[in-house]
Amino acid sequence: MKVISKAGLPSIVINGETAAHIFQGVAAGTTVSAFIVDVSGEVGPDRHTHPYDEVFVIVEGRVRIQAGDETIDGTPDSIVVVEAEVPHTFYNLGPGPARMVNIHAAERAVTNFTTDAHGHNDSYEYAHEN
Repeated sequence: MKVISKAGLPSIVINGETAAHIFQGVAAGTTVSAFIVDVSGEVGPDRHTHPYDEVFVIVEGRVRIQAGDETIDGTPDSIVVVEAEVPHTFYNLGPGPARMVNIHAAERAVTNFTTDAHGHNDSYEYAHEN
């Protein structure tokens, strides 16, 4: 068994708020990675793709997920799968925080941002917390 401290993981900051922690499975010797998302405002990442499927497990709140030409409003009753290479984005609908675990079917999470302006957020940045 391995225990990884979430506080030591790289993070994503949006509008000055830590919005997600990035668990890279390869660091723990596993073939699955995840983004542990916890956002309070109506924020989310820029439109992007992954070279593998992503599974959204919503734990708390309401999250709008846009993938390709589809849009759904997910809740804790929803598990949403976005297929590999489909451009997508998501954001917290509120009220209140949105918490979810986004499972990446790969030992390393790889995010490729699209060139369109849809969902662009200049404040999105990677950080590392210790």
